[in-house]
Amino acid sequence: MSATKAKILFVDDEPSILKGFKLNLGRKYEVFVAESGGEGLRILEEDGPFEVIVSDFSMPGMNGADFLEKVREQNKEVVTMLLTGQANFDDLCEVVRRGEIFRLLGKPCSPETLDKNLQQALRQFQLISAEKELLEKTLNGAIGAMTSLLSAANPLFFGRAQRVKILARDIAKEMRIAHEWRLEVASDFCYLGYLTLPAISQQKVYDGEQLSDDVKQVVAGFPKFVSDLLEDIPRLGKIRKIIELIQVDYRPSEDDYAEEHKIASIIRLAQEYDHWDTKALTKSEIFEKLREIESMFLPGSLDALANTRELSGGFMEANQVSPTELKPGMRLMEELRLSDGKMLAPLGSMVSFSFVQMVHSHIAALGDSVFPESIEVLA
Repeated sequence: MSATKAKILFVDDEPSILKGFKLNLGRKYEVFVAESGGEGLRILEEDGPFEVIVSDFSMPGMNGADFLEKVREQNKEVVTMLLTGQANFDDLCEVVRRGEIFRLLGKPCSPETLDKNLQQALRQFQLISAEKELLEKTLNGAIGAMTSLLSAANPLFFGRAQRVKILARDIAKEMRIAHEWRLEVASDFCYLGYLTLPAISQQKVYDGEQLSDDVKQVVAGFPKFVSDLLEDIPRLGKIRKIIELIQVDYRPSEDDYAEEHKIASIIRLAQEYDHWDTKALTKSEIFEKLREIESMFLPGSLDALANTRELSGGFMEANQVSPTELKPGMRLMEELRLSDGKMLAPLGSMVSFSFVQMVHSHIAALGDSVFPESIEVLA
């Protein structure tokens, strides 16, 4: 461990027990205490994140298992332990499984035994953190680089993927739904199937135009196509499930993929918003359309979207810039086309590093006249 003390939250409805935790462990750890599950959630929001959370099982109102399950909804990395005075531990096996609880300890628990288990919990936290960093910085980074290049080569759907990813991430953050790296990767990968369509069909699907029955059937099969494509890549099982569920209307679920249902619905809402946003509708017009189909989405997600768009406001004022002045983070307010009419990016596209590189490569090979003199952007 580093010189910084590990942050640990103890939740118990007996003040004397909490006092003992602070007295016996306060010098070694940064100890926070709460006398109820509700107070624990408040402290988690105000003072978190924590490396380890230890909760008593038998508490009035919200018991320890329910509390730790709510904790898990907000933070997938924290390591949790449950203290219980109940003699029959077998009855708590399902509680431990459902809440992904690291360890179940009996009460009373000596300071020495508790400290030993805390040390093991902290090692578990370090393993989880290291794995997350590996996945985020390697897998997610590699996927991000790949999709940025695909966005430059096939701007319609991979430009949309970048915008949807940002919007879905904002909605999940507003709703305090832990999604780790899965939301971003699923947002990128879910458009892979559209690469198999001819360009004319891609444009029709992107614009939401009427499709032939044959094309509709092909598009409906894309989630399974992408899921099968990812089957042999380790650690992407939940990503595949999210992609399979994106076009499914949200229904509350208690199965092993309950979180994936939520993430998939958030991505679908972001897709719907982006579809109408690229048609230059006002925010009020977009939300009027989304309210008509609100029952399709995760409850509360449309309100979260409204808050996110209001809070972020998105960008600054519109400006006209030359193509050579494009910078990552800008958003195109009109299509960018070459002099021969070929579209490089649709309205609403986010400018990425690879997109800037593509623009400069075109200018170096074909000259300044390959692009219009200026393009409108939000920056």
